[in-house]
Amino acid sequence: MALRMIIAEDEQSFREGILTLVDWKLYDIEIAGEAENGQQALEMIKNDPPDLLLTDIRMPHLNGLDLIREAKAAGHEFRSVLLTGYNEFEYAKEAIKLGVSDYLLKPCTPHDIVRVILELKQKIEESENEDKMLSELNRSWNRNLHLLKNQILSQWIQQPLMPLENRQSVMEEVGMALLSASIQVGIIRIDSSTSPNAASKRDLELIRYALLNITGETLQPLYLGELEVFRHGDEMLWIGNYSDHMTHEAIESAMKKLQLNLEAYLKLSISISISSPKCSVDFAHIGYQEAIEAMEGRFYQGRGGIFFYTCLDRQQMLKGSILDDAFLQRMEKELLISLQNEQYEQAVDTIEACMSHIRNNSGYSKAEVQLRSTSLILELQKFAQERKVASIEWQDSFVNWIEQIPNMETLDDCSVVLQKIVQSIVEAVSNQKSLHRTVSATIELIKHRYNTNFTLELAAKETFVSNSYLSSLFKQELGVNFLDYLHQYRVERSKELLRQSYKIYAVSKLVGYQEERHFSSTFKKWTGLTPRQYQKNYTAE
Repeated sequence: MALRMIIAEDEQSFREGILTLVDWKLYDIEIAGEAENGQQALEMIKNDPPDLLLTDIRMPHLNGLDLIREAKAAGHEFRSVLLTGYNEFEYAKEAIKLGVSDYLLKPCTPHDIVRVILELKQKIEESENEDKMLSELNRSWNRNLHLLKNQILSQWIQQPLMPLENRQSVMEEVGMALLSASIQVGIIRIDSSTSPNAASKRDLELIRYALLNITGETLQPLYLGELEVFRHGDEMLWIGNYSDHMTHEAIESAMKKLQLNLEAYLKLSISISISSPKCSVDFAHIGYQEAIEAMEGRFYQGRGGIFFYTCLDRQQMLKGSILDDAFLQRMEKELLISLQNEQYEQAVDTIEACMSHIRNNSGYSKAEVQLRSTSLILELQKFAQERKVASIEWQDSFVNWIEQIPNMETLDDCSVVLQKIVQSIVEAVSNQKSLHRTVSATIELIKHRYNTNFTLELAAKETFVSNSYLSSLFKQELGVNFLDYLHQYRVERSKELLRQSYKIYAVSKLVGYQEERHFSSTFKKWTGLTPRQYQKNYTAE
């Protein structure tokens, strides 16, 4: 490690001897400056503080001791060696007070100077190594303490107070910033549409670490510093001391600020759920269960929400089983009838009616809705097999759709999957029939001209039929109108380009949309995702 040294000496010949007779670079020492008086040396120190100062005691304008005193008073830290004469021992006491490291009696040789400077250099390096070691020990202690706190809090939210367990004592021992008073438990879940696309496990850990830090800093004012933020598996949680000054509006405002901060700094969208107040950390497990139940609101209300636990949540969960819902049973029968008649739009309307019914009667848990959706997919699979459209590829698709259901975060996600299945069945059934040659010709035109401003009028003109006849024929043969088919075809082509990391505005133009906004809204209508979300999800896979 190179050290920087300033030499302050009013005797020019002595100063030049120190500089020229010793190859300081050989000893890994850089001469940061030379001064012929104390005032000049002080300016050098203020402008660019050194590690070492070699200074004479007697100098014009400012003597060596005053130089050291004023430099240290200005906040500069360095080691110093005094050059002193035989008759200057009266300064020794003052030098000790100023923390002078060593001194040399004049006259002295270059060898003497090098010896003292190298001894001092060794002490500096040893001191720095000790500081590094202590710093590393301190970091290790804090890191282990953080892990210990995390482990303790994770345990508390999972199990009730054990006999003879004293959580207040544990909090004091590990230095938790919580009091033995009322608490709230909160859960943070990253919405899948903005899940971090981390290049490695280490990157993902850094993102989670940053999320915890931002959460702690943002919520500190709300809980007056009485707060612990921690991880439980892949979930981010906090436990904070609740007080009467914390109104519902104040809590909601703090949560919105947290969402804004995470969006600004980490580009993350999050959903938050919060328990009702509990009388102490002894009941943290109950608070955690309430926060989990409150998070069910995300399934119905969508991502990015703030969900507070209420007693109504518990009451709604006591409703009857979704498998016994008469309305859903009737709608599912109507769906199969629509598919038999190849009425695609009516089938989609039936799915939307089912989802609307579930949303309006949101007492069903997320797990129940997912179970009912899986049951419906199996019915659709059975229908496809009976119509002999379920090829080996189709069987794989049904398995894939069923595997997706547990990962559906919202009711809308389930709706999109079911609509995709219905669309696929209708298309497969339609493809079994020999298409009218006019429709076949139109489909070929779409395949070759989807990326242009292709319209029903142009298609009708080139197939030598009227607009109304072609529109009616298209609906009759395929179960969808011309425009919907064109949009779906464009969306499928755009997926290929998005998977190749094309820019969204470029994809929009390449598949026939002049406005990116129109393309994005159409893409979301048919896939349930924006182009950006689709591209990000594909990249994450």
